[in-house]
Amino acid sequence: MCTVLLNVGLVIKMGHYRISGEARHPVIVYIHGESFEWNSGNPYDGSVLASYADLVVITLNYRLGILGFLNANPAPHLKARVANYGLMDQIAALHWIQQNIALFGGDPNNVTLAGHGSGAACINFLMISPTVMPGLFHRALLLSGSALSSWALVEDPVNYAVKLAKEVNCTIPEDVGKDHEQIVDCLRETQLQQLLEADVTPPAYLSAFGPSVDGVVIKADFAKELVTYFKPQDLQSFVGPVNANMKRSEATLVPKGSNPYDLLFGVVTSEALWRFSSNDIQAGFEGERRDKIIRTYVRNAYTYHLSEIFFTIVNEYTDWERTVQHPINTRDACVAALSDAQFVAPLVQTGDLLSAKPPQPGQESTNPKTFFYVFDYQTKEGDYPQYWIFSV
Repeated sequence: MCTVLLNVGLVIKMGHYRISGEARHPVIVYIHGESFEWNSGNPYDGSVLASYADLVVITLNYRLGILGFLNANPAPHLKARVANYGLMDQIAALHWIQQNIALFGGDPNNVTLAGHGSGAACINFLMISPTVMPGLFHRALLLSGSALSSWALVEDPVNYAVKLAKEVNCTIPEDVGKDHEQIVDCLRETQLQQLLEADVTPPAYLSAFGPSVDGVVIKADFAKELVTYFKPQDLQSFVGPVNANMKRSEATLVPKGSNPYDLLFGVVTSEALWRFSSNDIQAGFEGERRDKIIRTYVRNAYTYHLSEIFFTIVNEYTDWERTVQHPINTRDACVAALSDAQFVAPLVQTGDLLSAKPPQPGQESTNPKTFFYVFDYQTKEGDYPQYWIFSV
């Protein structure tokens, strides 16, 4: 193993590689997930995959939380300022790879980005970012995450910046929209430990510090890019009458022009399982708790028609053939509903939009290849008993 320090403070870990003459090996860059506020690329050892598959495997660290995604700019459409420093770190790493990976036996013309959860959402944003030059990467693996999930894009980042400023005793100007620079200046003078200890908690199923529109990495007018792809009636066939009410725009994930990246995306069993307590997992729960969980998600993730959406979800995920709803079945249905809403449906919709541009009349499709997988295999020795695991 060797370690390379990038000039932006990132760490890249190379797995084992072999150089045979002028042969160049494919490169896979893994962007870690779990959260926009914690985790690291360090635990992921790429040496096994690199050895068996003749790949150059790279993991990286990027700025997270407040340091990676604080955005106090109330008008990115008027005055663009970089706020997505975590994404900029990833872009800097990709530039370094293009310039140096050949020295490690890698092929700079065969770079694949792979990410899980929030890492997959980051890749989705890089796919449509105007700051990403063509050729920095060529394929994308979106594992259980996309830009359309409720937690992927922070809709009102200034609100969380103000909450943070209050937590560290900064003076809040009367007109935040006009004098937001005062908040930024105060936060810059605050000790790092004090910033990290501040309690800024987002509503359930959303993110406080994560990717947001800054006018640079993620453009304020990205919705206009859909005109390049679809007529309004075509888009409606993808998003449907319910998803059209999502707080985030479906346009966030569509690259301008044709999608240049081969894409593999997919999900596993029970994506939202980690949100439930051990008691919920062991004993299940009744319909009252299920309703509370689903209502909370709908209230935080949608803007309009909240009651209609709630009752539609409950109706869809209730087994009406059962005369009595057992707590275990209620729990399974609730896990399935949240898994579909937060992971499966947004990711499938992402794949649809990225692969949906029809060929011109008389021409074959020139779209890159797109693949979808569902991994639902469970072992007897897994973390959860086999008898209650279900498939998506």
